[in-house]
Amino acid sequence: MRRVVRESIGLIGFRMTLRYLAIYLLSYKPFSDKSYDRQHETDTGGMVPTSELDIEDEATKWQSNLYLGSPARVTRHLVRSLDISCADYSFIDYGSGKGRALFVAAEFPFKKVIGVEISQALHRVAETNLAKFRGKTSSEIELWRGNALDYELPSGNLVLHMYHPFGPDVLKLVLEHIQRAAEEEPGRKILIPYLFSIGVAKAVFREYPAFRLVRDELCVNNLYRWTLYEYKPAGS
Repeated sequence: MRRVVRESIGLIGFRMTLRYLAIYLLSYKPFSDKSYDRQHETDTGGMVPTSELDIEDEATKWQSNLYLGSPARVTRHLVRSLDISCADYSFIDYGSGKGRALFVAAEFPFKKVIGVEISQALHRVAETNLAKFRGKTSSEIELWRGNALDYELPSGNLVLHMYHPFGPDVLKLVLEHIQRAAEEEPGRKILIPYLFSIGVAKAVFREYPAFRLVRDELCVNNLYRWTLYEYKPAGS
């Protein structure tokens, strides 16, 4: 429990940790937290259930998880914890939704920040939000709409951010897609910070040993528990 509290303080701060330890005594709910949007006059919050996602293919739809924007503090903590030179990496957010993780990541000097989102409705909201950040970020932001399996990863080192965006079947296919791209460009670094790291997702990663677990950070709120994986094929 001490480890959970210690790592929670690092991830979400002392005050928010106390909130969760008090079992939502202050009634904090991540989907009703409007602090980021009030500050930036954007619409990145709320929760969009899977049933309301405008995805035509039913099989794909039900392997897509609901949209819930992660708190800006959490994204900043994840990026800082990577201990990398951001200028040497591109940041890609799978299931980028309304774009909050992108806008926060763009506070850091990545080569490029890219959102991959299958929902047309969420993509349009992200486009509207993006217009308010033009010229105000340290990184260029791109929005790409479509199936993650059709997205061609850029060359060079990558940070592939995932906030539990897929069901296990699609996650397997996405990891295979990433692995093929990595094999086509040997030597580059690929890091995957996976937020809301639950057992189902971890089980999928274990099936692909080239994605090696680097760290597993706990939080009193499991929504913000995260695991860092690094692509390292055998012999590297």
